[in-house]
Amino acid sequence: MELYKLLYPMRIVLITVRKGKYENVMAAAWCFPLSFDPPLFGVSISPKRHTFSLLQGAKSFAINLTAPGMDDAVLVCGRNSGKDTDKFAKSGLTKEEAKKIDCPLIKESPLSIECELVDTIKAGDHSVFVGKAVNVIKRKEAKGLYQSQGGEWITV
Repeated sequence: MELYKLLYPMRIVLITVRKGKYENVMAAAWCFPLSFDPPLFGVSISPKRHTFSLLQGAKSFAINLTAPGMDDAVLVCGRNSGKDTDKFAKSGLTKEEAKKIDCPLIKESPLSIECELVDTIKAGDHSVFVGKAVNVIKRKEAKGLYQSQGGEWITV
């Protein structure tokens, strides 16, 4: 048994990042708050992921919450590599420019958290990218999209 699955279901977010002319969006279930003051969030990413290499040279990233109706876009962002796929175009997600960081946001997301990258912590076969929240854009109220197993979703 994969022990991490004992904590499922996990909320699915879409991580967005820009490094120079390269942009990407990645589906992630391992995203979590780390601190109240300052407001810190972590996202755990494998070095095998394209987003990992982009984050290594970036100064910021965004956490975009998902909601029911975004299921297909989440699957596109989770099952394709941004190395050879424009996931924004393929998923139909709309880019929106962040207000306080150099990063695209997702207009369909009910809420986006703009984060300055403040630390990277090696954690086994992943690294935790730590971001300080510098702005929150709330677009609407919505239930969250949670991953149960693989491509199975529940809403809460």
